[in-house]
Amino acid sequence: MILDGMSGRVEKNYPLHKLSTWRIGGPAETVYWPETIEDLLKVWQRAQAREIPVRLIGRGSNVLFPDEGLSGITLVSTSLRGISWGDHSVRVEAGYTLARLAQEAGELGWSGLEFARGIPGSIGGAIMMNAGAHGGEISSCVLSVSTLWADGSIKKLKRDEFEFAYRFCSLRGHAWVLEAHLKFKAGEREQILQDMREYLTKRTANQPLELPNAGSVFRNPPGHSAGRLIEAAGWKGRSIGGAKVSEKHANFIVNTGLATSSDVLALIEAIKTDIQLKYDISLQTEIESILTARVNRRRDV
Repeated sequence: MILDGMSGRVEKNYPLHKLSTWRIGGPAETVYWPETIEDLLKVWQRAQAREIPVRLIGRGSNVLFPDEGLSGITLVSTSLRGISWGDHSVRVEAGYTLARLAQEAGELGWSGLEFARGIPGSIGGAIMMNAGAHGGEISSCVLSVSTLWADGSIKKLKRDEFEFAYRFCSLRGHAWVLEAHLKFKAGEREQILQDMREYLTKRTANQPLELPNAGSVFRNPPGHSAGRLIEAAGWKGRSIGGAKVSEKHANFIVNTGLATSSDVLALIEAIKTDIQLKYDISLQTEIESILTARVNRRRDV
């Protein structure tokens, strides 16, 4: 059995909607919350050796799970929260909450993550998509990362060994972040905390936090705002099934209660097609869709 001897929580037929801020997704065959990177690596390698599907997720704030569920093992990094503070730097495991780290750095008078105070994801996920807001991006803080590759190997990469761009990291689709070494600048503590309070106030006022969502669905095209384009095209408040374009912010698709993955994907495609026809602009999504449906169950998981 792949999970024999492992510390950490294990669940069978676990509802994926509980692992997503969108609250969407069918049952996962097996979900495992490793408590150490060593346990995560051991399970990953065992699963690969037996050709059992395995994937790693964080806090599910940027993920769309399939209605059919997922086979194999879904590893959740949220118990990997080790942290070690240095001199205007920190080493932190992938499951640590980005917003919490931003607040803690601010309390120390360290600047660099003010923009992230309201972002609900984990450190690993934030790096994989180069999370940003209010003109800031996490890439400006990264010194190095420890990464897990598909073959089960772990590699430590310095900042110049991989690339960042707008909502892009070259590791995405190839590796997963296990730990990051981040740097900060010395700043004025009260100003940093004030900036974070203002960002949180703007977020509450402008985003539909009262309904399940996955943040901004589309990247901003060069020279444009995706939200403004979608609003101008008349999509605010429109829905397919239980998925609805937020009336508060048009770049958010909210779950009104019974939304399915199929509803969200259909709404995304309809918006993309309409924007292409009306403005000759191709919208690209920020979210990650995991669309591998369930297959035959295995007994050796």
